[in-house]
Amino acid sequence: MPLLYKSMTLEMPTVAIVTPCFNEGAGILDFLKKVETALKRTNEQFIIITVDDCSQDNTLEQLRNFQFHSPLHQLHILSLHFNVGHQGAIYQGLLYASTLNVAKVIIMDSDGEDDPDAIPELLQQKDFSIVEVKRGKRAESLLFQICYTLYKFIFHLITGKSMDYGNYCMIDRDMVNRISYTSFIHLPAYLLKQKATKTSIQNNRQKRISGKSKMGMQGLLIHAFKSLIEFGEDLLMMFLKLFLAISVLLLLLLGNIFYQKFIAKTAILGWFSTLTIGLLNLGMICFGFFIIGILILNLIHQQNNRTQKNIYSIIKNTHEPKTLPS
Repeated sequence: MPLLYKSMTLEMPTVAIVTPCFNEGAGILDFLKKVETALKRTNEQFIIITVDDCSQDNTLEQLRNFQFHSPLHQLHILSLHFNVGHQGAIYQGLLYASTLNVAKVIIMDSDGEDDPDAIPELLQQKDFSIVEVKRGKRAESLLFQICYTLYKFIFHLITGKSMDYGNYCMIDRDMVNRISYTSFIHLPAYLLKQKATKTSIQNNRQKRISGKSKMGMQGLLIHAFKSLIEFGEDLLMMFLKLFLAISVLLLLLLGNIFYQKFIAKTAILGWFSTLTIGLLNLGMICFGFFIIGILILNLIHQQNNRTQKNIYSIIKNTHEPKTLPS
């Protein structure tokens, strides 16, 4: 006997999940199954947006053949026209999410390290623009953890803020729209500097479903540089303040040298002259960093203005509401 169907009308808001993937063919299906298992514990309608960043394996083929069991879960596949990197893929997913009727967007990696079981707890945080998932235990090598701790210390020293979370987060519609107009280079740092209502939950990072982590020492350095670029204005102000402080100190030293040589008629100590020359060099370096930083930030802003457009093809879009059994 055939099943009877009726149109599905949902009063709850739709939630989108943006997850970038690059060469995750060996584990992407397991990841999506874990996501579906976690989503069954909620009553929300979900649109899962997978952004394929020009994978060179069978990731896209695996995604084409996948289908969620629940009619509450839709899979939208974006295929980027060229490789843009992890953060660029997230941005393209958010651009697409901004065109959908979604109230919240969850960003998470597709390698399995971001635990889907944290999604129900994320959704309980209803009155915040940004909900961060702070990282608990990590499984990297001791050297990597030491370098990562050093990076967090330097980041806090420069910005006055703590970077203790990654891309895994949930943002509201207003934040999605803001991102689509302003872009970012490093999503966690971008969100950290936003003036918005924020909260956080904590969740341990899981092991990758397959393959090795793409975050090696080189990746950590790039990650650190990009996060500091997001706070480029703060970094420039630090160099400017340091230059001004050195300039004041130099004026005092030069005044003292002038006094000793032409008024007091006393000999000038050798180390005193060496200190003055050293401070002069340091001041010129700080001023040089300040000028170069301004030029770099200007180029970045110009590039962002040019790249605020989509560069994807929609491979699979089940945007039409599905039906439930009568």
